[in-house]
Amino acid sequence: MDSNKIKIYERALAREKAARKEAERILEEKSKELYLKSKELEISNEKLYKLLQTKTSELKGVFGNMLDAYVVMDLKGLVLSMNEAAQKLLGYSLEGKLNLFSMVLPEERLKVLSSFQELMENGSIKDFQVKIIIASGLTRMVHINASIVYNGKNQPVAAQGIVRDITEEKAENQLLLESQNRLSTLISHLHSAVLLEDEDRNVVVTNQRFCEFFKIPLDPKEMIGINFADAAEESKHLFKNPSEFVKRINFLTKEKNQVFSDELFLKDGSILERDFIPIYEEGEYQGHLWTYRDVTLKKKYHEGIEAERQKYSSIIANMNLGLIEVDNEDRIIMENQSLEQMSGYSKKELIGRLYSDMLIVKEDQSILENENRKRLDGLSNSYEVRVKAKDGSIKHWLISGAPNYNIKGQVTGSIGIHLDITQLKSLELQKENLLDKLEKSNEELQEYAHVVSHDLKSPLLSISALMSWIKDDNQGKLSHDTLDNFKMIDATLEKMELLISDILEYSSIINNNDSPTEVDLNNVMEDIVTLLHFPDHIVFNVKKPLPKLIVDRVKIQQLFQNLISNAINYCEKERGFIEVDYQEGIDEYTFSLKDNGIGIDKEYHQKIFQIFQSLNEKEESTGIGLSIVKKIVDLYNGRIWLESSSGEGTTFFFTIKKY
Repeated sequence: MDSNKIKIYERALAREKAARKEAERILEEKSKELYLKSKELEISNEKLYKLLQTKTSELKGVFGNMLDAYVVMDLKGLVLSMNEAAQKLLGYSLEGKLNLFSMVLPEERLKVLSSFQELMENGSIKDFQVKIIIASGLTRMVHINASIVYNGKNQPVAAQGIVRDITEEKAENQLLLESQNRLSTLISHLHSAVLLEDEDRNVVVTNQRFCEFFKIPLDPKEMIGINFADAAEESKHLFKNPSEFVKRINFLTKEKNQVFSDELFLKDGSILERDFIPIYEEGEYQGHLWTYRDVTLKKKYHEGIEAERQKYSSIIANMNLGLIEVDNEDRIIMENQSLEQMSGYSKKELIGRLYSDMLIVKEDQSILENENRKRLDGLSNSYEVRVKAKDGSIKHWLISGAPNYNIKGQVTGSIGIHLDITQLKSLELQKENLLDKLEKSNEELQEYAHVVSHDLKSPLLSISALMSWIKDDNQGKLSHDTLDNFKMIDATLEKMELLISDILEYSSIINNNDSPTEVDLNNVMEDIVTLLHFPDHIVFNVKKPLPKLIVDRVKIQQLFQNLISNAINYCEKERGFIEVDYQEGIDEYTFSLKDNGIGIDKEYHQKIFQIFQSLNEKEESTGIGLSIVKKIVDLYNGRIWLESSSGEGTTFFFTIKKY
C-alpha cells in the first residue's frame, strides 16, 4: 500500500469518526432526556424497560440508519434494546434473551470486568476493544463507546453503547503496519540511498544511506517533514559542480519526467548514479522518489575491464600467433590478422566456414575431430596438424586448444592458438639427418680409433722387443750411459702406450651404449679400494653410506676411480687423506671428493678438464684423466667444479641426477 492510498484511507476514517461523534452526541442528549423522564415518572425497572423501548422506537429514525450498532442492556448484560445494525452484527434478534457478557471470549472476560467497573465508576467508557463470538460462531473484534443510564434517584439502572465491528479494519491496519514495517526495514537496509518527497518537496521517508551520502548529521526519522530544497543547497559543496547539482534537481522536479542513471561526480572522487521517479495517482501529482547508488567501484571496474579489453585486443591483433574461435559445429566465428597471414585467406573467406574443411589436410582431419570431442568434455591440450594454405603449400601448425564457455558454464565452442612450425619441422628433419650422419661418423671414428690404437701399439711393441734383444745380445758390452738411455726409451714407450689407451678410452665414452642399471655406490667403492694401491701414508674414508644410482656401472666406477687415483698421485704430504661424501637434493645428488694434496691454483680450475692438460711433469700423467671425468659427468647432465688453492688440498664436486 503506497503513501497516497494511506492518505485516502485516513481521510475516510476521519469522516467516519466525525459521524460517530455526532451519533454519540445525539445519544447523549437522548440519554439525558430519558434520565429526566425516568426521574419524573419514578418508574421501576419494568417501566424503565418499556420506556427504553419507547425511546428506542423514538430514536429509531436516528440510530436505525447508523452504520454502527446501538445496544441497551441492563447491568447484568441482558439486552433490552438494539437496532437493526446491532442485530445484523451480533446475529441475534430481540425475540430471545441475549446476555452480552456470554458473547465475550474467555481470555477477554477479565478485561471486560475491569472495563465494566470503570463504566460504573466513571459513567462512561471510550474506545474499548474486545473480541466476541457472534451467533454464527465467528470471532469478531468490536469497538465500544458506552455510558450508564440512571433512574430518578440517580441510580444506575442500565447501560447503552455504540458497537462497531473493527475486525477487517484491525486486520487491514495490522497488514498496513506490517507492510510499513517491511517497507521501512527494506528502505533502511537498502544499499542505495532513498528519498521520498511529497509534492511540496517535504521529506516523507529516507534511509541512513542517504544521510551518509549527503553528510547529513541526522537520523532518517528526524529528516521526515524537512524541506529538502534547503538541504540540497547545504549539500551541494560535496560535488565537483555544485551549481549544476542544484540546477539539475530543480529542473527534474519542475519537468516531472522519469530519469534514470544520472551521473554525479563528487569532489572526493566518488561517483553516484541517480534515478528520479515522479508519483501520480489518478493523474494528480503526489510527489517523487529519488534513489542514489555509489557506482565508483563499478565505474573503475568497467574502466579497468575496458582498458584490459583494449590491451588484449591489441595484443591479439598484432601477435605473431594465429587465433581462431569456433562454435560447437566447428564453424569459424572469430580470427585475427596473424592467422590470415599464416593461411593466406582473408577474414571474409574464413568467417562462417568449417575450420577442418577450410584449412586441415584430409589425412589430419580425424585429429581435429578427436580434439573437438575433448573440448566438449572441457579438456585443453596441444597437438600438431598439417594445413593447406591458400597458395597450396603444406604447413605444419602447433595448436593449443581450450574450450570456450558461456556464463552458464556450458561449452559453446573452442579457442585455438596457432604457431607455424613449418621451419622448425624442416630444422628437425635436418637435425635427424645430421644425427644419423654423426652416429655413423662416431661409429667410424670408434672403429678408426681401435685400428689406430692397434696400429700405433704394434710398432711400440716391436721397438720394445728389439730393445730387449739388443740388450740380450750385448749383455756386458754396453756402457752405463747406454743402459740409462735404454731405460729412458722403455719409459717413453710405456708412456706412449698409456697415452694411446687413454685416448681410446676417452673416445669410447659416448659410444658405449650399455643400458643403465641400479648401481650401489658402496659396492663400487669396495671395488676401487681393491683395484687401486693406497700408500700407507694416505687414509681413505667414505663419510656415510652412499646412495644407489641408475647409471652405467663401468662409467660411474671410472669417474670415481679417476678422481681418487688423481688424489693419490698428487698427495706429497707426510700424512694424507682422501674423503668421499654427498648431499641429497630434490632431484639430484651432489658428491664431493676431498684431499689434502698439492692443490690447484684458481687460474687452472677450468683448464684441467681439457684434454692433454697436466699441471706437472709426472710420467704417469697423460692429461686425459680429468677430461674423462668431465665427459662422464656431462653424459649424465651433471655439473663438475672444484674448490682449491695451491698447497692446501682440493675438493672436487659433481652432480648426478637421481633418475
